[in-house]
Amino acid sequence: MRPAVFAAAFALAGLAAISAAPAAGQNAYYDHQLGVLQAQQQMERQRAVALENEVNALSAQVQTEQALRALRAQGRPPAIPSILPRPAGEVAEQPALGLPTTPDARLAASNARVKAILDGSK
Repeated sequence: MRPAVFAAAFALAGLAAISAAPAAGQNAYYDHQLGVLQAQQQMERQRAVALENEVNALSAQVQTEQALRALRAQGRPPAIPSILPRPAGEVAEQPALGLPTTPDARLAASNARVKAILDGSK
């Protein structure tokens, strides 16, 4: 019986070795695939960081250009519209913006009173 037990033990050991070989091979394959995935994830993280840095740099560049444009605008004198005098004798047809008007005779009388007061005080 001893040889039969020995043969059975040898067969079991051989079967265990045969069974373990594919499992060890699968572990190596899965380990390799895991390493590949981890490397891809690391590359994607680095790419995301690089893209974020690029966006931040472009944003800073836009802000700088806006600030420079604002400074240049401050250095220019303001545009003042020129007011051209009306030719003598020309009267506006309508009062501007609906403001109340004073008749010319009333203005002339008021002007004469002011001049009389100023001449009397001298």
